Amino acid sequence: MITWRPERLAPYVEKLVWLGSGSTAPFTVYPDIYPVMGFQNIGQVALVNGDETQPLEPAGLTGIHGQPKVFQATAAYSSILVYFRPEALFKWRLCSPKELSDTSVALADLGLNRAHWDRLLDPEAADDPWKLLRVIEELLWKLFNGNEVDLWAAWAVDRICAEHGSIRVGQLAEESTLSRRQFERRFVERVGVTPKSLAQIVKFQRVLQSLQTADRLTQLAHDADYYDQSHLIREFRKKTGATPGQMSHLYN
Repeated sequence: MITWRPERLAPYVEKLVWLGSGSTAPFTVYPDIYPVMGFQNIGQVALVNGDETQPLEPAGLTGIHGQPKVFQATAAYSSILVYFRPEALFKWRLCSPKELSDTSVALADLGLNRAHWDRLLDPEAADDPWKLLRVIEELLWKLFNGNEVDLWAAWAVDRICAEHGSIRVGQLAEESTLSRRQFERRFVERVGVTPKSLAQIVKFQRVLQSLQTADRLTQLAHDADYYDQSHLIREFRKKTGATPGQMSHLYN
């Protein structure tokens, strides 16, 4: 795996990731705050839902999701993933962030010129992951350069993240001189999910990343601002389908 954050894309992109594997074992992607654009140039990845599998398009865009998703790849695969900032897609206007929430769409359905991203699907390009990353950097720069960042949405997202999800929506609304209803409507329009939903995902991610160092769930629940240990376990199970204890072995 290679992770890179091009400086000139920082207002729009959290990171670029190249993934390559030879495993066919199913893998789970847990809720996160970043919409993700993916390009598959070797193999194929399918969404697993019980006994059914749904092959994904080789180039697609997935919105912020609040539930775990299980995927399975062919024996060998290579992918480039673009993790956008939560508010980045609003100014792009190719799709509504709200309509993209908890779902995926093919890039071809968004009206993007396929010639722009065909090079990313070339199997031979997988021999040089850094070349792929630079190609997608240039493509994204052409698509986003000149697009103004929505400063209000960026501020709201950054406030939620800075407080690790432990901030009241009413306080955010007051700070932005809006009613709570106005704040929530404006936030959903720009980010695709409610501020409460984003805050819950931020808190979950903090717990997930702390499993490898936490000694006691009680202390972890307190640090992450859950009411108590049972509240943490209940919310964690919603996001993973398992308890923190059942998943802690993955991080130890």
